[in-house]
Amino acid sequence: MTNPTDELPAPRVEDDALLEHLRRAAGAERLLVALDFDGTLAYFTEDIAASRAVDSAEAALETLAGLPNTWVAVISGRTMDFLHSAVDPHRRMLLSGSHGGEYDLSILGPEATSSGIELGSTQQTLLDQAVSATRDLVDRHPGAVAEYKPGGVAFHTRTLENPGDSDEALATMHAEFSALEGLRITPGEMVMECSVLTSDKGQAVTALINAVQPDVTLFAGDDVTDEHGLAVLGPDDLGIKVGPKDTVAPYRVADPDAMGAVLAQLAELRQG
Repeated sequence: MTNPTDELPAPRVEDDALLEHLRRAAGAERLLVALDFDGTLAYFTEDIAASRAVDSAEAALETLAGLPNTWVAVISGRTMDFLHSAVDPHRRMLLSGSHGGEYDLSILGPEATSSGIELGSTQQTLLDQAVSATRDLVDRHPGAVAEYKPGGVAFHTRTLENPGDSDEALATMHAEFSALEGLRITPGEMVMECSVLTSDKGQAVTALINAVQPDVTLFAGDDVTDEHGLAVLGPDDLGIKVGPKDTVAPYRVADPDAMGAVLAQLAELRQG
């Protein structure tokens, strides 16, 4: 497990070991480039609907998506509607939303499996209770935001009128979610999220690997939920942590701009 460092890499590929691994990945016959969105491709924003990938990452992914035997995937906690509208409006990527609960693999052809979320009655009742608890807490903390998803709900504190209340509010939300038996609770960067689904990003990475059969997979993410995806990578694959949190990934970059530089380098190497 790598640990946070006092000084993270500058927004360009200066890590010799990472650069060498990028060269090997670029030379793979079949390459899957899978990425988290928030905190990895895009900076966190006060308006969660306005978040977009940094220019360097967006350009590199467009290039990679157009190369032979190269697949770009975004695996996010966001809804599929958001991924379609804000991340892949031209339908050139493989997508997994709601932490592996939704898939759009349509670029693989008409026989590819894509799936949405259908909740059973027990799941729907549990989700309704979680949504109600979240709304109540939002009402008690001016500036807090509830984000509704097909299988869950997230409580955001980034825009609290009193930022000093964030930790207490998140702890309260965690306690209220914990009181509802059957929820999967996921803490994040100024967010507390719950889901009635059992899927995670490790399952999503595995599903995409099974669908594409790549020789090498790159997966990068910034938060706790991404550790599931990083943990399923093989010895020839490339795992990258974005930001300072603890990780099983062997490589680390500072922020979305630095990740954009990595992707730009990979695209250049892949083009040959």
